[in-house]
Amino acid sequence: MHPPSPEQALVLAAIERFMTDPDLALQGQPPGGDSGDVLSAILRALTMVLPLEEIELAVTGLLTVHCDRLDDDTQLVLEALLTAIERDDDEMALDTLLASEASLLEANALDGNYLLVWDPAEAPPLREMEILDVLERYPCRGEAARWNSDDFVALLEGKILQWRKTMVALEILQEQPGTRPAASTMVLLVPEDPAAPLEQLEVGVTLSPPSPGSSAAASARNPPG
Repeated sequence: MHPPSPEQALVLAAIERFMTDPDLALQGQPPGGDSGDVLSAILRALTMVLPLEEIELAVTGLLTVHCDRLDDDTQLVLEALLTAIERDDDEMALDTLLASEASLLEANALDGNYLLVWDPAEAPPLREMEILDVLERYPCRGEAARWNSDDFVALLEGKILQWRKTMVALEILQEQPGTRPAASTMVLLVPEDPAAPLEQLEVGVTLSPPSPGSSAAASARNPPG
């Protein structure tokens, strides 16, 4: 059997280093966050020297080709790394999609009556839906429910809060056109796994400079009551 590749050796060396001295995960990280997460520290260290795709290939190769040479703890870390990488891939794909839909995000941030939904099973995957349509498509009760009424209320509250913040940002932009005040909206995320619960994401939005003579009231619609 061939020895581990240089990339695979780097992965194993990073795992051994941080598993031997978990306090290394605290170095250079701000207090109060997930700085003590050894798995995240291993992945951060590896992404400094290897692209994410090569890390994924190396981890997969270790688990499939060299698994008989690995102890149980190392295998568990490798499996957790692979899961984290796949999650990062999904997040990167979503970030790319959201970046390509800047105009839709801005329009939704200014409109308090519609919710944004990202569902890869639909075409297009990112779309605006009226509140009642969201409930009909994604029920909070019954066998098909993937969230509950409290989750839905939290989404509405988050949407109203971000809409109000966006209105403030729009007023600032009208008074100071050269600035870039923070604005945002909410997106309901529907994972491809039908057993996975629905998620909610706050997304930053870049507002377009207002046209001369326009007003914040004319640019936006009221939030749901």
